[in-house]
Amino acid sequence: MQRTDLDNPTDQVHEQILALQEKAEYDRIVAMTTFKICRSLEVEEILDTTVHEVRHFLAAERVVIYRFEPDKSRSVVIESVVAPFPSMLGQTVDDCSLGQEDSFEDYSNGRVQQTEDIYNKELSPCHIEFLARFNIRANLVIPIMQTPGLTFEKGKPVKSSKIWGLLAIHQCAGPREWKSSEIDFLQKLAICMELAIHQAELLDTAKSSWLARQQAESEVLRLNAEFEGCMSHRAVQLERMNQALKQEIAERKSMERKLFAEKELAQITLEAIGDAVITTDTQGNIQYFNSVAEQLTGWKTSEVKGLSLPDVFHIVNEITRRTVENPLHQVLRSGQIVNLAQNTILIARDGTEYPIEDSAAPIRASNGEIIGVVLVFHDVTQSRYLARQLSWQANHDDLTGLFNRRTFERQLTDAIVGARSRKEEHVLCFLDLDQFKAVNDTCGHAAGDELLCQVTKLLQERVRMTDTLARLGGDEFGLLLHQCSLAQAEQVAETLRQQIQDFQFIWQEKVFTIGVSIGLAAIDANSQNLNTVLSAADAACYAAKERGRNCIYVYQSNDRKLVQHRNEIQWISKIDRALRENRFQLYCQKITPVTVGNQTDHYEILLRLVDELGELVLPMTFIPAAERYHLIPAIDQWVIRTFFDQYDKHQQSMNRSDLKGKEIYTINLSGGSVNSEEFLAFLKDQFAEHDIAPQSICFEITETTAIANLDQAAVLIHSLKKLGCRFALDDFGTGMSSLAYLKKLPVDYLKIDGGFIKDIDNNQIDYAMVDSFNRLSHLMGIQTIAECVENQAVLKQLQKIGVDYAQGFCIDQPSPLVFA
Repeated sequence: MQRTDLDNPTDQVHEQILALQEKAEYDRIVAMTTFKICRSLEVEEILDTTVHEVRHFLAAERVVIYRFEPDKSRSVVIESVVAPFPSMLGQTVDDCSLGQEDSFEDYSNGRVQQTEDIYNKELSPCHIEFLARFNIRANLVIPIMQTPGLTFEKGKPVKSSKIWGLLAIHQCAGPREWKSSEIDFLQKLAICMELAIHQAELLDTAKSSWLARQQAESEVLRLNAEFEGCMSHRAVQLERMNQALKQEIAERKSMERKLFAEKELAQITLEAIGDAVITTDTQGNIQYFNSVAEQLTGWKTSEVKGLSLPDVFHIVNEITRRTVENPLHQVLRSGQIVNLAQNTILIARDGTEYPIEDSAAPIRASNGEIIGVVLVFHDVTQSRYLARQLSWQANHDDLTGLFNRRTFERQLTDAIVGARSRKEEHVLCFLDLDQFKAVNDTCGHAAGDELLCQVTKLLQERVRMTDTLARLGGDEFGLLLHQCSLAQAEQVAETLRQQIQDFQFIWQEKVFTIGVSIGLAAIDANSQNLNTVLSAADAACYAAKERGRNCIYVYQSNDRKLVQHRNEIQWISKIDRALRENRFQLYCQKITPVTVGNQTDHYEILLRLVDELGELVLPMTFIPAAERYHLIPAIDQWVIRTFFDQYDKHQQSMNRSDLKGKEIYTINLSGGSVNSEEFLAFLKDQFAEHDIAPQSICFEITETTAIANLDQAAVLIHSLKKLGCRFALDDFGTGMSSLAYLKKLPVDYLKIDGGFIKDIDNNQIDYAMVDSFNRLSHLMGIQTIAECVENQAVLKQLQKIGVDYAQGFCIDQPSPLVFA
């Protein structure tokens, strides 16, 4: 049989010698560490010495001590750890995190927990999660016991096996196999710790007892001294007390006389005040009754003396008509001031009802004992009526008497909650009158108000009592159909539409026929919130108007037109917020001369929006919404104001007044600004405020805007040119009558639409069109600018034609506006 190395007796002896040497070394370390900790007289110093010595000797990455407090809380009280592993100091743990549910008892029996790799041993998930949180891979836990025989019950020593804490050695970088010699070393060290800790605790207890005894002896001496001092002054104090008692008797007699006078004055005052006053004894029997109480209750003072208060003071709830608990009983029960419940009605002896407010308070003797109750109340008929009026006005429209928008939205919110929680089904109808503006403009606001009132009556005749009808503002109404399917709602809406269509409004011999556009939106378990439902109904109403008015449109979530409309509506608040927060940003793009002789530096001012996340948004994303909802004039003014301010500051800082008029900056204007009567005044104010030459500014409008507002555009262009500004017509060639109206607009530059420019090197028709535009413009004294120049081939063709300027990515990329 072949022998292995382990079968060699020499090797076995060698192994035994090494084990003995290792044990001797461990014993030496135990002795040395024991010496260090036994010198310590404080528990904290013992623990600190232990963890540092153990970590150093065992080359561990973390050594901690868990302390088991008397209240059964367990936490890490001291730690020695190698960076960068996370600290466990102060970490609270439970039984599960220490190994298993009954770990407390197991550790009390001396159990040693050793884990070479937490992931290869059957540990509880809770235990693994706790260890992994601190990068612990291997774990060795030794219990630290309380020294037996040191626990006392009923004054007699009882052997104790309670656990004091745990000594834990952690390996974090990877698994570790724990040697039996290491475990033996730690167990011996734990026994030494037990003795040292017990010694320190006994010493601490002895110190505390000694200090307490010293304090007690000092307190006895102090009390003896105080007692002797008190006795020496006792006779003097008794004499003074006798004199004070005589003075108090005299003062009490004087006070009684004053109290009697005050009582008489109080009786007169209670009769004179405007509130009713009733006083009772502790049994509730009436003792005092002033004249106002007589008026409100219908009882005479002579009749009520000695009667029980509930027999005279009968109060009920105004809404439920149930008897309200008499405040007398509440005061006697609580001993506190009590206010009467809201909506309380006093029923007088003759049946007359008075809305009242009151308070009741206990009457106390000088010793604090309750000797009766005082009830004070007054008639609030007028104030309660005014409160009802204010409440009604806060929830209703003054003109039509319908619910107002705030109340309607509150009920709509309740309906949405009910639909989501109780699977109910409702429908929101958004109604917008057609031709209402014609009545208002023709006959005045009085006629418009009367029309709204008559339409309200028509609508009220066709809706159920359970439905909610409201005026949302102007000529807009909201109708909430409770417990109604979408199909039923369409029938109701059609009935209302037909009713209003057949209605004729007559005002001062003039007859008007109106209509109504109705948008429907279902409210069901999928409805999100108030804003989404209102937005859906509004979008549907908008679609009904787009279809030709006086029709019904049902909102569908996948309808592209409605989605676009809702997106535009969302842009309203975004644009408004961006204006308030100054989150627009100016960009510019250079316009380069194509032919020799044009030396003026020319730039177009562009606009970008910076959203809430800091991302740039291109104009075509938000400009359509701004134009549709009339926000574009405000944007135009922001661009002009911001550019003028920056350009003026640049000229002042560079002292470049010699360049005034030699640079041209083009600013785009919208149709809203062209049609605005205030725009020209605003622009004149900006030129007056800033030192900017009008010749440096060129305003630009699109051909489409010019055609749609030809007269206003011509007036504005003439006015701006009088100031010295230049003018450019953008996207030229897109309109059907471009050549016909060009004579009416005295512009300086004609920007040829990019659709004709992009393929000019390949498309003869585009080439001919651009050539004709250029010739015509030059005949009229107008310079030309080609848009969308994207390559050199197109640029060469423009040079051949003789176009004056070119603009596009081939020339310059748009970039943030920075003055050189």
